[in-house]
Amino acid sequence: MLYTALTFLFFLAATARLPSSSATTTEKQDTTVVPTGTLHNGKSVPLVGLGCASGVRQDHVLSALSIGYRFLDTAQSYNWGYHEDEVGTAIKKFKDDNSNNNTDVVFLQTKVHPEDLGYEATKRAIKKSLERLQVQKIDSVLIHKPHCWTGACTKVPEGTWQDSWKALEELYDDGVIAHSIGICDVSNDKLLDQLLSQRIKPHIIQNWMDPLHQDTYMREKIQAHNILYQAYSSLGTQWYHHKGYSQNPVMNHPVLQEISKAHGDVDADVGQVIVNWATTRHGISILPASTNPVRQEGNLCNSFRFSLTEEELDRIDALDGKIPEARSNDEISIKFQSENDGKSSSKKIDIFWIGNDGIEETHIGSVESGKPLSLNSYHDHKFRFKDEENNVYHDHTIRRQAGNQQVHVIAPDDDEEL
Repeated sequence: MLYTALTFLFFLAATARLPSSSATTTEKQDTTVVPTGTLHNGKSVPLVGLGCASGVRQDHVLSALSIGYRFLDTAQSYNWGYHEDEVGTAIKKFKDDNSNNNTDVVFLQTKVHPEDLGYEATKRAIKKSLERLQVQKIDSVLIHKPHCWTGACTKVPEGTWQDSWKALEELYDDGVIAHSIGICDVSNDKLLDQLLSQRIKPHIIQNWMDPLHQDTYMREKIQAHNILYQAYSSLGTQWYHHKGYSQNPVMNHPVLQEISKAHGDVDADVGQVIVNWATTRHGISILPASTNPVRQEGNLCNSFRFSLTEEELDRIDALDGKIPEARSNDEISIKFQSENDGKSSSKKIDIFWIGNDGIEETHIGSVESGKPLSLNSYHDHKFRFKDEENNVYHDHTIRRQAGNQQVHVIAPDDDEEL
């Protein structure tokens, strides 16, 4: 396997051998090798982790830990589909249940919501995360977004990302943040230069990256400064969640499907091809979310049971910027709010995006009294609303004829579709 010149600065430093999820302590161990990377402070971290949004709850985290995941990425953003407290409960239960088995250390990462930007606000937010996660220290903390925008925050931040960064530096010095501080969505030279000028530069920067949007310019600059580049939405979910495509153009791309079929001897799928390519070709940390144990194991283990040829790697690299044309038009701004908005007794309502098959559910956020959820969507996108006991209120389909700016009030017995 050949690597880019960048790997002289950021390299795959070690490997982890994972037991098969079906193996017992007396059975033969699976020798699947999963790559790790090294932060600029010398800390080694797994390059494949579990993203804990998109409907991932306590049982799904427990499943991933049992399979062998040792990197978990969560956040304080419950309205964006994260459940920080359930991640903490799952880790505690897993360690308690395996206390006699010399359980490996789990690298735990969370993210500060942009509405908590500011020195004191960030320190308060991290204290809350420590309580939710049931830990004395957190391995890695990122700033989730460098600023707020309409619909993202329920309050005006107390300060800027720079103020928050000073808080992260101090908590890192004190050992409350054990190994890494970082930030998401570094999309321009100015922001990167500002980050590089801080007393402690980022250990991790997390950006959107997939085979059709490889973020090559920023990624190579970030890696050139020995910062771990971490990808979100690496399996293409940005395209149909936020870019108006009716299907995922990454998972359905003929080149990627052809490459996966070429490795049919190990039943490789497109997602596993992407995990293999991103980690072994480019040294990228990748965090695919999944609630399905079979897919979890496939992403972590089967992704490295085959080797991509140099030609296959080049073909995937060549997909960068090849944006498919089959997309919806007329982006629609939609705000979801509870019918009990303003009432103190209002319960949280979880919102799920429904896939084209009418079955797949992706948790995109939640609403409760005084906390609506605003997002951009497209004609024919379908959403499902559930209470905290997973009971379905109703489904709602976006219709273009209702206008480009829409408000949907969620009521338990409402089945209206605009």
